[in-house]
Amino acid sequence: MFGKIFKKAHCALTVAALAGFATFSFADNINVNGTNRTMNVYAPRNIEKNRPLIIQMHGMNQDAPYQQNAAKWEPIADTARFVVVFPNGQNKAWDIGGDKDINFLKAIINEMYNKYGIDKNRVYVSGFSMGGMMSYHAANKMGDMIAAIAPVSGGGGVNSPKRAMPIMHTHGTSDDVVNYNSTVNTLKGWVSAQKCSSSSKVTKPYPSSKPGSAASLEVWSGCKDNVEVRLLTIAGKGHWYSMDEAVRVNTSVEIWNFVKNYSLDGS
Repeated sequence: MFGKIFKKAHCALTVAALAGFATFSFADNINVNGTNRTMNVYAPRNIEKNRPLIIQMHGMNQDAPYQQNAAKWEPIADTARFVVVFPNGQNKAWDIGGDKDINFLKAIINEMYNKYGIDKNRVYVSGFSMGGMMSYHAANKMGDMIAAIAPVSGGGGVNSPKRAMPIMHTHGTSDDVVNYNSTVNTLKGWVSAQKCSSSSKVTKPYPSSKPGSAASLEVWSGCKDNVEVRLLTIAGKGHWYSMDEAVRVNTSVEIWNFVKNYSLDGS
């Protein structure tokens, strides 16, 4: 399928101050079809086996450390007990049309299974901008290995996915890089393909407990295989990852609260 994957030793241990406290993030190398690929890995101390994995991909012209700092997954992972991987795209981009980075994602899943015993039924893929586009590409190409996706500010069409895919898409209305309206239309293609209810439920503001929130949530339910498609819209937000909870939402928290409901085995 994707050739031999040869494991290489940890290349470095980096200490980063994220979310106000010190965390330990390993920089890993793996060889995929003869090419050295790199990623940052965060695993809570003494992580148990059979815990979930989240793969979070950066945008174009960005890298793993940038996305790791922007999304601040560490405190969420520590509390909920899961592993987070921030891969590096080659030349700071992703292959959103071919198999090069699909093979990389498959290799990451196997590497995290070998290293931490992650639950392969609970692998979730997310990404920002071009990383969000790569999330949709993964949903089409390897949906039988991914329980849910959560793209941010990056879209992708339906192309013969292997199974119905739970999706939570987050996007700002003032995005001047990846157009909000065109991406919403693309998302509705998934709603149609997965035979979701044509009528949706909208919560505005979202969360309803936060009357000053600039966010709204649209939910399509009744889809094939009991999946759900969600659109988290952030009014006035540009092309960046929202973490400003005072007036909007914490994107990483919202992603986790959605994807954690899904498993490939239905549990």
